[in-house]
Amino acid sequence: MNKKKKFWLILFLFSFSFCFSQKLYFKRIELENPEFENKLLKLNKELMKIYKEKDSLKYKDNYLRFQILNKDYDGALNTLNKVRNFYKDSYPDYSKIVGIQFELFILMKKAKTNDIRSTYERLFREKYSNLSLLSKNFIPDSFKFKEGYNKNEINKILKDSIIQDSISLKNAVLLCRHYNYHTMITETFSIAKPLLKKLDEEEFLVKDSIIVKTKKGKEVALRIIRYNKSELRTPTILNFSTYNVGQFTYKEKLNLTKGYAIVYAYSRGVYLSKDEVSPFEFESEDVNEVIDWIIKQPWSNGKVGMIGGSYDGFSQWAATKNLHPALKTIIPSASVGFGIDFPMYNNCFSPYMLRWLNYAKKETDNKLFSDEKKWISLYNSYYKKGIAFNTLDSLFGNTNPVFQKWLNHPSFDAFWQSKIPYKKDFAKINIPVLTFTGYFDADQRGAMYYYNEHYKYNKNANHYFVIGPYSHSGVISGVDEEYKGYKIDPIAKIDIEAISYQWFDYILKGKEKPEFLKDKVNIQVMGSNQWKNVVSIDKISNKKLKLFLNKTKLQESKPELSFLFQKIDFMKREDTMQSFDGEKILDSSLYKANLKDKLVFESDTFDVPFEINGSFIGSLKTSINKRDMDVMITIYEKLATGQYFKLSHEYFARASYAKDSGKRKLLKPHTIETIPVHNTFFTSRKIEKGSKLVLVLGIRKSPDVQINYGTGKDVSEETIADAKEPLEIKWYNDSYIEIPIFQN
Repeated sequence: MNKKKKFWLILFLFSFSFCFSQKLYFKRIELENPEFENKLLKLNKELMKIYKEKDSLKYKDNYLRFQILNKDYDGALNTLNKVRNFYKDSYPDYSKIVGIQFELFILMKKAKTNDIRSTYERLFREKYSNLSLLSKNFIPDSFKFKEGYNKNEINKILKDSIIQDSISLKNAVLLCRHYNYHTMITETFSIAKPLLKKLDEEEFLVKDSIIVKTKKGKEVALRIIRYNKSELRTPTILNFSTYNVGQFTYKEKLNLTKGYAIVYAYSRGVYLSKDEVSPFEFESEDVNEVIDWIIKQPWSNGKVGMIGGSYDGFSQWAATKNLHPALKTIIPSASVGFGIDFPMYNNCFSPYMLRWLNYAKKETDNKLFSDEKKWISLYNSYYKKGIAFNTLDSLFGNTNPVFQKWLNHPSFDAFWQSKIPYKKDFAKINIPVLTFTGYFDADQRGAMYYYNEHYKYNKNANHYFVIGPYSHSGVISGVDEEYKGYKIDPIAKIDIEAISYQWFDYILKGKEKPEFLKDKVNIQVMGSNQWKNVVSIDKISNKKLKLFLNKTKLQESKPELSFLFQKIDFMKREDTMQSFDGEKILDSSLYKANLKDKLVFESDTFDVPFEINGSFIGSLKTSINKRDMDVMITIYEKLATGQYFKLSHEYFARASYAKDSGKRKLLKPHTIETIPVHNTFFTSRKIEKGSKLVLVLGIRKSPDVQINYGTGKDVSEETIADAKEPLEIKWYNDSYIEIPIFQN
């Protein structure tokens, strides 16, 4: 069981149930009967004499309730302290507030006052003022309850569990527990819940209904949170998003206490903005308008840093296209490269783009986005019907103008280039940058585009780079110790948010650089439990491993020329989707769904270990009977144990754009063509002695892709009627991949 699961079990400590067989005398009585409490208290006294429990923690948890009912308040506080000591070492901040609802109830009873409200509030404030922010953050969970639950459980026990004037020990325990909690909720929770909100407002200033009018008369909605005890003027951390997050978290509150103001701004049309929702369209303008507004506020010291992942990483780079003087640094994570990796990657669109557009609306629609059955059904319907990709939105329900606009730009043209820094734009980006991404991050290629182009056009770029075995959500929301069957190296479990705020302290406050950042490029070598820290990305490898695709082999020597023949029938549509997330990173076999219409190549066993560090490139020599196809390559390590380790996110690309993403050049049927392989996913992995490399090659044909039928028409307009004869491919064995490696 992982630590997170254990922790939530702790939070539900006070909901344990118990099984005992002993009987006690208790005559049936209604809860509303004036004599009920006296009868119950008498039962409680009997229970205290005979109650035993092998688990000492469970015993204390129950006995605490019995002591409170028995008005033994000093004894109850003593028992509560023993419960807290149980968590003192493993969860020190939580241990300070375990059972805080019981503690405050007891102290209020000990005060023997008629003014319950003011006494309870005074006791609560005294306790609250001496707690850390993390301890305070746990308190609201202690006051959550289901309306009427305890009362209903009491009535259920009274109705069903008293037989011949006796009650089992198990039900006696439950009856006393529920009555204790019912009493506490009735007398104190109505005071505690609004007080918690008030205490939060006294500590943190929240303004969540601000509208900034742009110079063009458009609206950008803002949420602001500040720490009331901070200095008058502080740096501001800006997060510009298209997702309406709704509320601030504990981590943000903790960051406020470090001397920052935090601002959430939203794309036009999102939250309170009355404009049309237009994702990715205006960030290069609107971020600067928000920064202008921030630095005019009395609490701003004129310095702004930006943070955020995915779309919020994109918005930071969009802001640098016209860099504002007050923007001093950005920390983009898993940054979308608009037109680079979303909504198309290597000029291939995917149905996911429509799913995302129905998620990123005025109010972020998590429920619809998470309805996997609905989306799988849509994808399968599109696939089985063989309709044109540009009618997918109509199949879902309504024409989506943004979806249609994007599809009108299948080349990486001026439309995409105008939204992000492009070529010489990077030369003007002279602020420090800290980038985070992962080997399994679907937006890694966006992050790598910004990093590579920044150094290409600005040789003096101050750009730090961190990459590890992380998924898209792992980079943004917190690193998982295990991802799709792969338990990451312990050293890879980093706190990205903590490092980010150390970076803000470094850039915005002149403090020390984060200790974690040993050099400009920081790469976690999977399987080594080590980080590789180098000055530049070209220092991470010292050799190239060139492997030819010969029949079923990946081989280092160039073979005599021949080819493998493959036939793909686009009319066949039996392979519908069952799940979005079936493949594992580490598995006993290759994922069957990814092997359909694919070829598998395997290397010899390696007799010495080495590291793969970087992105592979390659060259596919092929001839086909059509004018285009979408190729797909995935690389695995086959361990000596027989297990398969997926080295990175899979690569795919449209052959007609492989030489120039901005200009389509169709293939000539029955002519040997060279398709360059580049813009593949970066990875780092220690390949052990006894391992092999396995490459899976094929074309894209499944419900979750835009199907390229190869006619040469706009792929979004092709239908199954364009399939006609099967796609025939000759894969020539002078095709190769070249993998960057480091070997001593």
